[in-house]
Amino acid sequence: MELVAQLWTIAIKDYFQRYGPLVRVCVVEANGSTPREAGAAMLISNNHTDGTIGGGALEFDAIALARSILAEKKTATWQRSIKDYALGPSLGQCCGGAVRLLFEPFDEAEINYLQQNEETTSLYVSRPLETGEPIHFTNDETGKNNWLVEPLRKKSIPLYLYGAGHVGREIVRVFDGMNADIVWIDDDETRFPQSLPANVSRIISATPAGLVEYAPADAFHVVMTYSHPLDLEICHAVLKKNNFRYLGLIGSKTKRASFEKKMRKLGLSDAAFVRLICPIGIAGITSKEPSSIAISLAAQILNIYEAGDKKT
Repeated sequence: MELVAQLWTIAIKDYFQRYGPLVRVCVVEANGSTPREAGAAMLISNNHTDGTIGGGALEFDAIALARSILAEKKTATWQRSIKDYALGPSLGQCCGGAVRLLFEPFDEAEINYLQQNEETTSLYVSRPLETGEPIHFTNDETGKNNWLVEPLRKKSIPLYLYGAGHVGREIVRVFDGMNADIVWIDDDETRFPQSLPANVSRIISATPAGLVEYAPADAFHVVMTYSHPLDLEICHAVLKKNNFRYLGLIGSKTKRASFEKKMRKLGLSDAAFVRLICPIGIAGITSKEPSSIAISLAAQILNIYEAGDKKT
């Protein structure tokens, strides 16, 4: 039941099906002040781009180079090329740092290889920076000299969202395109929109609280169902499990006080429910507009996620 982030090699195959031959551009090295970190990547076809390596002159040049690669007739499979950028001197950007970009074109030959050889249980993708050798699926993160090793699954925020009402929909909209994998849970199929972003998995369950046990230890739980008793049941399950990163409950300080009283009767100590965040969102945002709540919550979650990420 635990959500597994999409493999970026699967994303390449999906992109190829929609837009045809493509070039994946990846930041191999980032030194000094740069717009994106090492590992940032984007996909570029003749008429479409997905993702970003930082925008501005760097990205403009990378897109132009990628499309010139697509325009040339490929002479080898697993073609690769490197370009180094000193952002200030070469592009006039004020960042002042330097980046190294890897350009990897994918057409039918590479896509067929991915379909035949991909191992979803592997942790990393490894390959040389030069043309010729195919990518390798491996569990070894060390690699070889002049090889690039990348995680197969991009690290992301595991967000469990309980409730598909109007605020829940806004939260999904705000997180669309962000580095998050959302498990969206409700007991009524009709509350969900007809189409969902790629980073969302829908679960319809008559007992949402029972799904808490399947959430990873670093999950962010956001509770906003149509029912206060159901909210209480979910919050109690999360707090009782006591193995989570964040628990946010939509509502007022009065709702929190009511829940604390009820949770004491359920046997939870003050130390347990002190981790419950209600109201949700960053301080200073008082608007009750669904979009404002969603943006405030996203800022709070990103703050907590990045603060914890820097400690690891």
